[in-house]
Amino acid sequence: MPSTSNPEKVIVEKLIEHLKAITDNVYLGYSGTGLETDIEIPAIMVQLQSINEEQRQGTKAKYRMEFNISAVAKTNNDTTYNLIDLTRSIRELFTTGERFTPEARTMTFSETNFDIAPSNAHLSFADMSLQIDVVL
Repeated sequence: MPSTSNPEKVIVEKLIEHLKAITDNVYLGYSGTGLETDIEIPAIMVQLQSINEEQRQGTKAKYRMEFNISAVAKTNNDTTYNLIDLTRSIRELFTTGERFTPEARTMTFSETNFDIAPSNAHLSFADMSLQIDVVL
């Protein structure tokens, strides 16, 4: 249940919940090391990178929240395609024209960087940044 006393936490929780439309395996704040036994794959990992106040008017403020979003898959012959599918699904989820939360105004994705592991059964990643302008 989102915490209404911390509006930034509410945004993070709603973002995680929104990403669960792609896979239930969405994790907040994981690093890439030691994941082989810790999480279900395929997965999406979310890391809050920064919160910047852009402008303020009275008690309302506009913030830019930046997240690193990683699609994670086990390395095999189809890894590149699996990661492309996951990242495309993530982008499409946020470009429907509807807000995932009323506080979100605009969303921008960076380019996607792929890190394919050199051997099978290891984890491979596709990383992108998501910037969300929110009014709280």
